[in-house]
Amino acid sequence: MSITDLNPSQKAIAKIGNDKERDLLPQALGLLGFASLIFAAMPELDLMVSRFFWEPAAGFVAIDNSFLIAFRDANRLLPWVVIGVALPLLIPNPFLKYLRYPPAPHKLLFLLTFFATGPGLGVHLIKILVGRARPKALEDFGGSAVFTPPWELTDQCVRNCSFISGEAASAFALLTLVVFIRPKYTALFLCAVGIVAAGFSFNRVVFGAHFLSDVVISWSLMFVLAVLLWRLFSRSAPQIDALFGSRNRPV
Repeated sequence: MSITDLNPSQKAIAKIGNDKERDLLPQALGLLGFASLIFAAMPELDLMVSRFFWEPAAGFVAIDNSFLIAFRDANRLLPWVVIGVALPLLIPNPFLKYLRYPPAPHKLLFLLTFFATGPGLGVHLIKILVGRARPKALEDFGGSAVFTPPWELTDQCVRNCSFISGEAASAFALLTLVVFIRPKYTALFLCAVGIVAAGFSFNRVVFGAHFLSDVVISWSLMFVLAVLLWRLFSRSAPQIDALFGSRNRPV
């Protein structure tokens, strides 16, 4: 099915979606470039922020805080909850008939693809490529590794490295659920979930597990990826939804 096969209302929806995407992509790329330039020009900013949570005698003391540990664990669990809910909804099954407005397959597929390519594969490839040591592994904080700025390719870390933050990417991924929210509630959703996601992300800085730049640049990269993927899936929405058969009117 091509764009010429769509009815007038579907063409209008596709055009509105594409216009919004063209507006967001420059913003996403601009944010990524700005964040990268700031931390490249002032790499000491990372050390200054991390040092605020470090004590010479005790190290990163927040790492033993039971509340912050539980908060971190919630961030690690939520992506699996989202994926666990999305997968059964994507696959045609008898339970869908109990939903008045089942989520559109192209939205579910967008969500799953984002989790797989962003917080999943993309983050791990960048970690391996850059090889940046975590704050708690640095000489500055009682370790043996040498500090390096973001995006600088180094051998200070072999596995499970600092740049970029996978937890921050997973936290940002919760914002992509906005595609299932009605437009009039979009701002409220982004504000509420954004505050929680920012807390999840910055929690890793408090623990000495990530630098501030690991978090900020991770969010910026995920923003770019989300816009690009949504452009792809929203433009192909009728074709994707048709592949999963007829359903009730999707949300």
